[in-house]
Amino acid sequence: MFLKSNTFRVSGLNFSEAVAWLDAELAKTKATEEEQRTAQLLFEECFSRMEAAFSPTEDFSALLVVRQRWGDISFRLSAKGEAYNPLSGTNEILEHDGVDSYGLAILLSYKNRIGYSRKNGENVISVKVHEADGKQTGKVVAALVLGVASGLLMKAFLGEVPLRWIDHMILDSVQEMFMNALLMMVAPMVFFAVLSGITGISDAEDVGRLGGKLVAVSLTKLLVTALIGITAGVLLFPDASPELLATIPEGGTAAEFSLRDMIVGIIPNSLMKPFLGGSILQVLFLACFVGVMINRAGDRAMPVKEAIEFLNRLCMDMIDVVVQFIPLLVFASMAHLMLSTGLEALLPLGKVLIGDVIGLGLVFLVCAAFAAAFGGMAPGPFLKQLACFAPVPFALNSSNACLPQTISFCAEKFGVDRKLSMFALPVGIQLNMNSTGFYIAIVTVLMARTCGIALDTDTMLSMFISLFIVSFTLPGCPGAVLIGLSTVFAAVGIPMGAVMLFLCIDPIVSMINTAGNVTSNITSTVILAHTKENGDAPRNRL
Repeated sequence: MFLKSNTFRVSGLNFSEAVAWLDAELAKTKATEEEQRTAQLLFEECFSRMEAAFSPTEDFSALLVVRQRWGDISFRLSAKGEAYNPLSGTNEILEHDGVDSYGLAILLSYKNRIGYSRKNGENVISVKVHEADGKQTGKVVAALVLGVASGLLMKAFLGEVPLRWIDHMILDSVQEMFMNALLMMVAPMVFFAVLSGITGISDAEDVGRLGGKLVAVSLTKLLVTALIGITAGVLLFPDASPELLATIPEGGTAAEFSLRDMIVGIIPNSLMKPFLGGSILQVLFLACFVGVMINRAGDRAMPVKEAIEFLNRLCMDMIDVVVQFIPLLVFASMAHLMLSTGLEALLPLGKVLIGDVIGLGLVFLVCAAFAAAFGGMAPGPFLKQLACFAPVPFALNSSNACLPQTISFCAEKFGVDRKLSMFALPVGIQLNMNSTGFYIAIVTVLMARTCGIALDTDTMLSMFISLFIVSFTLPGCPGAVLIGLSTVFAAVGIPMGAVMLFLCIDPIVSMINTAGNVTSNITSTVILAHTKENGDAPRNRL
């Protein structure tokens, strides 16, 4: 029954009509054909689960609403009944077989698009179908240009006293408030992301040898990339960039670093100290320790695992709110940069971008080497196929958003079984952030030199350890790179306020890194398919 032009009352009796109506409504929007098919798939899965949880099922109906806001397109299912969250079963995907396992795999692959809430006795499921292209990127670019222009104009026409007042009262205040909000979220975000990641890895290992190999291959590849990233950073930035020093809040120097102090200090003497003191390594240690103990509890810990997943998603949502203010921060940061130094400060940022592009090429070469050594793939044709697919994740700027295309690509080009891909690719997103790790490495080296931190054995080892851990525990959400940089900066002794210097290039960096991360994920999946226990290697269609 139609209630409004974009509303449909769906039940088991008119389900096929509802599917046709949803397709027709989405066809009127900017949603692509791929997005429309994905929306239909998620609608069918969510509705069937809601209906199955309702008793008696023949009396069940739900309100289907299609929404458009600021270029974003979504649909919502709402129905009265007992509290039921269809996403709560996704953590059990590996314990099921057959159709149910396939359905759970669908929800797991797209869970970042799905939201659940309960309002006025109704279960409400919202699914994001399409996100406006380049909305945040356009705002950041505009803020960058306006910030540079405003800073140069103020420097040219205003006197020293008004400039100092504007810089301190307005620009510095904006930067300080953002950093306070970011630092407020770093410890809980890292803690719950690591906990969630540990339970996810534990579930993968339950599959047996395949899950273990996925983890082993991905982390080994990440280890190699981290070493290459640090080496590249040392070669790309042999000298400090003092023009950046004046823009770092609270000065630009850091205390002497000691590897022995770092190792001893990893274990906190209080459960609250890591969160109150801001020691990220202590947070990582506590998260790993708690995660292992939760896994040892077995089935008794299922409610705790669900709570962890909820808190992890909550932290991601909170970070999402914080990063909405990035354009304002970019404007303030660039204006402050122009007032403090000038256009010469943009040169090191340009070198960082060039370094990140070089890193993308190096990630491709590492992936080709691993695919040849462990996946039986010819390096040249393998690289050619990856290069042809790279524009997809680059344009979508999200490893999660391009999952459907990635699954199809692995099946069509490398013959990987879709069921295997639907397990390996979602899990592998967390384990294959190679390009992101490379970027964090070169930026850390640049800022360590700029802040006068000696790149001795202690510092390099600390950088490597923290970089490696952060690379596979980085939360998959907007602003994640900022958290990664903050974490590694803190471990090395770099003032975390230096993170703000790289906000202006973050949109471009994010697209480059997404292409490299997805490429690494594809490589791990191809290797996993090649080493299946039944001996069925992927059909090399290159």
